Amino acid sequence: MGGKYNKSKSTDQDIKNITKQSILDFGEQQTDKYLQGLEESLELLADNPKLGRAFSLAKIEFYYYRYVSHVIYYQQRKQDIFIVRILHKKMLPDKHL
Repeated sequence: MGGKYNKSKSTDQDIKNITKQSILDFGEQQTDKYLQGLEESLELLADNPKLGRAFSLAKIEFYYYRYVSHVIYYQQRKQDIFIVRILHKKMLPDKHL
């Protein structure tokens, strides 16, 4: 694992929201598994930024990568990737990015 990633403050809040809702819906043990898989996906993307699919929104290039019920939105930079948001699959990126 050589890639790096950084998260926006919005991403940190997204993870908190995912954690709260997941504990309510699925319990602590399942939430821990889900969050571990999410972390592994972020590391995978840091190592392989081109795994995501590119798209443009308001002339800004983003990538997205689906993880179970959520979508990771990020930007590729020279030294790392920047995780912009992690949204539920039903949330439209043009309203939340």
